[in-house]
Amino acid sequence: MNIPYIMSYEDQAVDAVVSVLNRARETLGERQTLKQFAASRDGFSPKAKVALTTLKCPLVITSEELIRNAIEKKWNLTDDLMYFLKYIGSSKDECSQYYYFEAVFSQPTPEYPIPQATASVFFRVEDRQIDPPEFRGVPTMTFRIEGHRVDHDVRFVMLVPDWILAVIQMKIKLFRRIEGIYMF
Repeated sequence: MNIPYIMSYEDQAVDAVVSVLNRARETLGERQTLKQFAASRDGFSPKAKVALTTLKCPLVITSEELIRNAIEKKWNLTDDLMYFLKYIGSSKDECSQYYYFEAVFSQPTPEYPIPQATASVFFRVEDRQIDPPEFRGVPTMTFRIEGHRVDHDVRFVMLVPDWILAVIQMKIKLFRRIEGIYMF
């Protein structure tokens, strides 16, 4: 019994677009090899912003290395900001084991070498325990910016300095308002 392979809607859409483009190229007289077909499909599918293939046991250590690599090399946040990464802890439920990290970002300046405000980005690594080890796959990693409600998947969303700087600016404005009230 041949059961067809189940594809996601995104993969079906990419295959449809690639096949239409390749049929159009073929009618124009361009013949493509199998490698050229594969390269054209890769051009339309989204590439991972941060690949999670390096996550292995022990997850705490490899997750911290992956987060540092993403902050420093993939997202280039250290060009504008300084950060400190710390492991917060872990939790477990019926299905998954979770590991939590916090990256505290600041922007020191010559006027204020000790930053007046910081912004935190919280990372969560989820290792699903419901599948057998041979089928488990790669753990997932998400991040959430301080004061925001949305979790972003690091494979598809890049953390940009503007988001962090906006949190720092909001905190500085709040501090100035509090100073203006003369409460302290």
